[in-house]
Amino acid sequence: MVLAVTAEMTSTGPAPAAPVSAYDPSELGLGMVVPVLGAHSQAGTSGIALALADAAASAGLRVMLVDCADPARSGLAGVCAVEGRSVPGDQGRAALRFATRTLPRGVVNVRRLISQGTPMDAGQIPGPSLWAGVEADQFDLTVVDLGWDVWPLTKPGAQLGPLQWCMGTPSATFPLLVLRVGAASVGLAEGVLFRYLIGMQRLGFVDMYAAVALGGESWPQSSLVVMGHYLRRLIPRTLLVPTSPEAATLGWTTEAAPQPSVRAAATLLHNLGGPVAQAVGPPSALRKGRRGHRS
Repeated sequence: MVLAVTAEMTSTGPAPAAPVSAYDPSELGLGMVVPVLGAHSQAGTSGIALALADAAASAGLRVMLVDCADPARSGLAGVCAVEGRSVPGDQGRAALRFATRTLPRGVVNVRRLISQGTPMDAGQIPGPSLWAGVEADQFDLTVVDLGWDVWPLTKPGAQLGPLQWCMGTPSATFPLLVLRVGAASVGLAEGVLFRYLIGMQRLGFVDMYAAVALGGESWPQSSLVVMGHYLRRLIPRTLLVPTSPEAATLGWTTEAAPQPSVRAAATLLHNLGGPVAQAVGPPSALRKGRRGHRS
């Protein structure tokens, strides 16, 4: 796939709707932040975000899972047995609800949006400081299911909404792209990575940390044929993970995430370094050439 460079990438291109400031996760008590982006709808972001949170919590880490999706479209709506109190929004932003996900080992603190009965727009999504500021909690890891299509969020003049999570300090912010191994998904991922590059150049997004490709243990030849420059750049930092038939049928529930996804999540978490890597430990199936270090 070849994508033309547009005027948006020049200094005279359209500006975003309003300037958005970068944030420091350590100052907000968020620990390391992993925003999970999808190459398209139903790519599998919710499942990978859940696996990351479950793997970290099972290793004894303090984990927050942020669900930025409109509640009417959330893939994480059924993952908590206990739904807690709500916190009102401010300045036109949506209210937040606390929830708890209890695992055989560990607990995940979940925060999600509260619906007002109408479809949400990106401007209603609180920024990182508001998600973190409702309580003075301290986390080792914050996993964010962005829950939105990246393509329209990066058009000139658009509200960034959940993409603000990709503007943390590079040493503590590790965006992750989720796609499928099929040719159609690979083509769509290339477009999203192109838009993300514009965000890096114009808005201060940090570099993409890694990718997860769902659906198999190797790339089909048809996918390799259409794979473009931006996705090929991520191949050394891409994990291929089989999908879960049970999740495809039942969705994500209060049960622990499937083991193949958790093992992939452990690989990604181990390569974050610091206390997260120490707690998770070396994955048993860390494959050469698929590690997630940022180049």
